[in-house]
Amino acid sequence: MRFAFRATTPSRRLARSAGAVAALALGASLMAAPQSYADSSPSVRQLLQACSTADLCKFHPQSYTAYTGPGHQVGSTAFNCASEINQHTVNWSDTTSATNTVGVAIEAGVEFWEVYKVSVEVSYSHSWTASHTDSETKTLNVRPGYKGWLQRGTAKQKATGWYELHFGKRYYGHYIWYVNNYQAAGWDQDHPKNGYVTFHDAPMTSGERASHC
Repeated sequence: MRFAFRATTPSRRLARSAGAVAALALGASLMAAPQSYADSSPSVRQLLQACSTADLCKFHPQSYTAYTGPGHQVGSTAFNCASEINQHTVNWSDTTSATNTVGVAIEAGVEFWEVYKVSVEVSYSHSWTASHTDSETKTLNVRPGYKGWLQRGTAKQKATGWYELHFGKRYYGHYIWYVNNYQAAGWDQDHPKNGYVTFHDAPMTSGERASHC
């Protein structure tokens, strides 16, 4: 994650080249800056939170990807201790929340997320939501001495880009700030075929037999 500033006052114009070099240096080292510099530059979190009070807060999308999220178990595990195939009903519910690469919580209605969402929706014609929950009931046929469970890969999408923030008064000494290399990911309702729910089974271990049979 890198972000940089650019001064816009007339007194800075003659030093634009030097200022650009300083901005790049700051962007590369800010997250690891010594404590003595902590108050001279805002954190990424502070910049994103300032989106609601800035004169301009704009997200510039650069790329979009639809993909399948990593497989994970949903619902409980069914154990068959009988001597014949048994049917087990598994109720599952799975919530997919939007996340980003800067570790700032995303909630519906928060300004920086709304700016991101609208910009990406306009650029790529795909809807976005901060959180989505899917629920389903499945019947599993589990073999004798086996355990069975459901695995889900969620249909997801992500978009990258950068934020541009303008302030009417100097914010940490500058009128314009950028948050570069920002990426957020979340549930993708427009590509449902990218998601899946599959049945898996395996023999019970001796410990599982002792606990469940």
